[in-house]
Amino acid sequence: MSFGENLTNLRRQKGWSQDDLANNLDLSRQAISKWENETSKPDIDNIKKISKIFSIKIDDLINNELPDDKAVTLDVKKEAKREKIITIIKLMIIAVIILYVISVIYKFASLLVIVNGVQKYANLNNYHYVITTYDENGLAEKEECWFKDGVSKTQTIVYSNSKANQYTVCIDYNNNYAYTFENNDEDRKILNHTEYEIYNNTYSYGKQMLTRFPAIMHKFNFENILTCFMNKISIDIHNEGIVINTHNNNITVGKETFLPMTSYDNEKNVISCYEINLNSVTELKI
Repeated sequence: MSFGENLTNLRRQKGWSQDDLANNLDLSRQAISKWENETSKPDIDNIKKISKIFSIKIDDLINNELPDDKAVTLDVKKEAKREKIITIIKLMIIAVIILYVISVIYKFASLLVIVNGVQKYANLNNYHYVITTYDENGLAEKEECWFKDGVSKTQTIVYSNSKANQYTVCIDYNNNYAYTFENNDEDRKILNHTEYEIYNNTYSYGKQMLTRFPAIMHKFNFENILTCFMNKISIDIHNEGIVINTHNNNITVGKETFLPMTSYDNEKNVISCYEINLNSVTELKI
């Protein structure tokens, strides 16, 4: 055995760490490590100190005549095995972290692509959409909207207790004019300036359709980014479309159009079905 191996065995027989031996020799732990790794040798004064500390002859220490201690050798093997296991665990942890980061980046990038794809619908001049909502009792609401060149007509039918109430909002954004009525045109109510501004700020031009999309599709902010990192979003590609699963919604959008097809609210147990047709309104008067 070499001097370094002898020193390691003697130190371990005493149950000392490299720091313990370094403190007894008034040296740094790095110096002990270099001696045991055979990258440097101690001077004669330190050899005398080592000989005295371990009660061993200098010749036995230097001339490799120290008997092999099987218990120490076994301990060395156990420590080497333990260090190997620790290294493997560290590598596994690093691999898991890398996979997690890749997953987050993929979800973040995919969601960003979808959100950017939806932005093209923010200022449309011509469209027609129908959103049908079902709850645990069946058909709950149907919203239908026609929009063309700054004029919109929206009909909302709410089904409750076997009754159907229809609400209609007509807005001419070009002439700052709007009115509403319930069930029939005879109840028409022309909106004043303040009421018109409320509708105008909410549904100005083609943005009305965009605001009716699930929020995550048209609102990409810090909250959505945080949701990605909290692993609360999954994105799956299926034959029928791209499925976005969030903590409270399952949304299916078209692969090419990114338009919503269905949206399921897990908390309210409500499903919404979207039917959207672009450039489909030939004429619209209110």
